[in-house]
Amino acid sequence: MSGVLWGELELRRIAETALRHATGDQADALVRASAVDLTRFANNAIHQNVASREARLQVRVVKGRRVGMITTNDIGEDGIARAARSASDLAGHVPENPDFAGLPAARPLPPASSAFVDRTAGTTPLQRARMVAALCGRARERGLVAAGYVSTSAHEIAVASTHGVWAYAPSTLAAVETVVMGDAGSAWAERNAVDVGRIDMDGVTAEAIEKCVAAQAPRDLAPGQYEVVLEPYAVSDIAGFLAGSLTGSAIEDGRSFVGGKLGQKVTGPVTFVDDPFDPECGPRAFDYEGQPSQRITLIEDGVARAVVYDHQTAARTGNANTGHALPPNPFLPAAPQHLRIEPGGSSREDLIRSVDRGVLVTRFHYTRWVHQLRTIVTGMTRDGTFLIEKGEIAHPVKNFRFTQSYHEALGGTLAIGRDLHLFATAEFGFGGARRVPAMRLASFTFTGATQY
Repeated sequence: MSGVLWGELELRRIAETALRHATGDQADALVRASAVDLTRFANNAIHQNVASREARLQVRVVKGRRVGMITTNDIGEDGIARAARSASDLAGHVPENPDFAGLPAARPLPPASSAFVDRTAGTTPLQRARMVAALCGRARERGLVAAGYVSTSAHEIAVASTHGVWAYAPSTLAAVETVVMGDAGSAWAERNAVDVGRIDMDGVTAEAIEKCVAAQAPRDLAPGQYEVVLEPYAVSDIAGFLAGSLTGSAIEDGRSFVGGKLGQKVTGPVTFVDDPFDPECGPRAFDYEGQPSQRITLIEDGVARAVVYDHQTAARTGNANTGHALPPNPFLPAAPQHLRIEPGGSSREDLIRSVDRGVLVTRFHYTRWVHQLRTIVTGMTRDGTFLIEKGEIAHPVKNFRFTQSYHEALGGTLAIGRDLHLFATAEFGFGGARRVPAMRLASFTFTGATQY
């Protein structure tokens, strides 16, 4: 398989070397390798090519109920042994964790389609440069300025343990992000795909340029509550924030909006599914502990149905492990990693035509929690905000500040787009991947306006 950094045999050797040098009751090893190639552009010209190659080993050693963990990027024989010995030594000195349930046993992994595409991993700087040139050339012809990046990357994940766990998967990702700017307005467009051949450069270019032309000279619009059409970029932000609440640990900590509400209505007619077998969403059959991942319907037509679990949280709370562990960390033990909002039947144009008076939002920017339990988030609109009147885009407006409960906003879901857009972090895991549509919501609260 060309383009893979190390290969399954080499990652297995690294993991098993770590386990061999570990001295404790139990141990596991997580190996992540990546090759990221990035072409940045600004002012309609390429200004930087970056290539990075990295491999990281995380060793976890258990002695009784004490757990020591060390991460290293020194994966030579001595570096691996040193990390394993350090984790073993640490496990003898850290405080006991009385709730620790031990490392998970090996379980059969279901089949999943490959998330690795050779031509993505093998994309050359010249091929990325041609993609950039097509975008920048058309921006220049329209008197606009484009900035952003095109990246292609390949990744490998391997998990092994003294309980006989072994899991390995490679993946690839191609990504294009651009902001196109005029004298008084800007627009954003983005595309992600496992296969670089699926990146629609004509589409992303036309979207950014045409929206930028329309976004010039934005006008004032009073803050307040408006019906909105959210482009997938804005919906992705909502999905990302809510995903962190759809976990067993969030319910356990009392910070989930679905806590105590499973089986009850929590949003409008929206369905959230975490599907690790979705071929368009970087499929992977296991989590970062090598446990089989399950397809989970989290919210079904607005009704909270389930949350995801890792091994420790599941054991502690008496629930089944759904195979959604993240790399061991003290902050977020599990999360939906292949989240999808199920599509509706509307085109983007249908969503806009159905609005008598409202706001079209391209994306949200600088969003932060205000109150996680109530899913209240604050942030700003950016790169293309427009007034809709009588089913048509009337004119661009200056950006808003907002403070809004995301799940309450989804409570007013009026229509859902039929086209799903992929948003992903490079290795389809820590941070997650999601496929989301555009949406029309009955009400969104804008609390202030910006100068631009």
